[in-house]
Amino acid sequence: MMNKINKPNILEINYSRYILFGIFVLFFVFFVGAFSTHFFSDDYKFLAASKAFNFLLFLSPIRTTFYRPLPTEFFYFILQRLPFPILTGHIFVFIIFLLGVFILYKTLLLFTKNRILSLFSSILYLFHFSHVYQLYWFATFQEVAQFTLLISSLYFTLRKRFAISIVLFVLALFSKEQAILFPFVALFFYYLIYKKIPTIFFLYFFLDSIFVCLHLFVNFQMPILQEYIIHISPKLIINNALWYGLWSLGFPAMMPDYMRSIFSLPFGAFWTYFSSPGFSFYFFGMLLYTFIIVIFLSFTFVNIKVKKNFVIYFFVGSVLFILFLLPVLPIIHRWMVRLTIPLVFISTIQGLVLASLWKYKKMKLFIVLLVALYLVWNYFGIKQHEVISTYKLESSITKQAINVFSNENRFEKCKILFIKDPKRMNMSSWDGSEKLALSLSGDSFLSYYFPKRDDLKVEYEYVIKKPSIGSCIINADELIQYNAK
Repeated sequence: MMNKINKPNILEINYSRYILFGIFVLFFVFFVGAFSTHFFSDDYKFLAASKAFNFLLFLSPIRTTFYRPLPTEFFYFILQRLPFPILTGHIFVFIIFLLGVFILYKTLLLFTKNRILSLFSSILYLFHFSHVYQLYWFATFQEVAQFTLLISSLYFTLRKRFAISIVLFVLALFSKEQAILFPFVALFFYYLIYKKIPTIFFLYFFLDSIFVCLHLFVNFQMPILQEYIIHISPKLIINNALWYGLWSLGFPAMMPDYMRSIFSLPFGAFWTYFSSPGFSFYFFGMLLYTFIIVIFLSFTFVNIKVKKNFVIYFFVGSVLFILFLLPVLPIIHRWMVRLTIPLVFISTIQGLVLASLWKYKKMKLFIVLLVALYLVWNYFGIKQHEVISTYKLESSITKQAINVFSNENRFEKCKILFIKDPKRMNMSSWDGSEKLALSLSGDSFLSYYFPKRDDLKVEYEYVIKKPSIGSCIINADELIQYNAK
C-alpha cells in the first residue's frame, strides 16, 4: 500500500510550482462569483452577536444556536474589523480553503506515496461545483474552517507532530460538531501506517468526550426545528445517503425537489432547466464523465494487477464517506454544504481510478481530456448553482438594502420599519415580507444598517397586518430584484 516516493528532479520542482500557481488562479476564476456575494440571513445574526468579543461567552454553552463559536462569534468579530470586509473576508475564506486542499494533497501523498493519485484527487476535490455552498456565504465558513483544521490535524498526526495536531483538533471542535469523528479516523490511518497506537490518542478521545457533552447540552436547550428532528427511518436514511452520493458525483442540488423518489423520473418543471445552454452543458457533461468513470471503475476492479489495493481504497473511502454523513442522514433537511468532508473520499476514489489508468502510456492523453471534461462541466455547474443556491438573489436583496437604508432623511424620524408585501405576490411568500424576514434575519439587520439606532424596530406584514403608528413603510419590491432569481 505504501511505496517509496521517487524524489523529483529540479525541473519537476520548477514545473510543479507553475502548475500549482496555475491551479490556484483557475480556482479563483471558477469561483469568482463568491466575491459578489454580500451578507445575508444568518450573517446579520452573527454580526450583531459578535460586535464585541467576550472570551467567556465564546466558551459558554449557554446559547440558542449550535456550538460553533470559532466560525461564528470569533470569525465575524474579526470580519467586522477588516478593511473592505466583504472583499477581504472572501479572500480570507479562499486562502483557508486552498490551504486545506494543499494539505489534503500532502496528506494523501504521505499516506499513499503516489503523487499522481494525490494530484488527481486534490484537483477533482478542488473544482467540484458543490463548493459554491461552502465558499460563497460567510455563514458556511464553519465548513471551510472544519475541513482545513481537520485535514491539517490529520497531517500532523501522521507526521507524529502531536502537539500541533491536538491544537488544530480542538479548534476544529470549536468549529463544528462533525469534528468529533476525527479521533476514530486519525487512529485508523495512523495504525495503517505505523501498526501501533500511541497513548497520546487517549487525549484525543478525552477532548472528544468533553465536546460531545457540550454539544448534547447545547442541543437539548435549543429550539426544536422540525427539519432537524432525528427520524429513525431506514427509508429516510437510505434515501439521504443515495442523494448525497449522487450530489457528490455531480447531480444538481435542486433535483430531489423535482422527484417523488430517487427511482422516479423528475417532474415536468425540472426539464425547463434545459432551456439554458449552460445547464445542458453542465448536466450532460456530468453524465458523460460519470459514465466513463464507471466504465473505468469496472475495468479497474477486474484488473488483477491493481485490484487488491484498489478494492481496499474503494471500501475505506466508501465507509468514510458514509461515516461523515451519519449525523445528517436521519434528518429531513438535506443540504449540499454538508459534502465538504465526505467529498474528499469520493474524489480520492475517482483519483485512484485515474491514477491506476495513468500507468498505461496510451491512456494518458485520454485521462487529461477526461479531467478537462470534469473541469468544463463543473465550471458550468458552478454558474448554475450560483443561481440554484439563491445566493445571487440573496445578495441582490441585501445590496439593494444598502441603497434603501442609506437614505437617512427617509428613516430619521422612524421608530419602526414596516416591510410591506407587494400588491401582486408572484410566487407566494417568496416575493414578500416573509422572504425578506429570512434574508434580513428578522431584526438582526438593524444593527448593521443602522448601527447608531438602538431604538429602531422592524415589523413584517406577514406577521403584523397593519403598520403601527410611527412606522416607515418599505415595499418588498424595493428590495427584491426579481431578475436576480
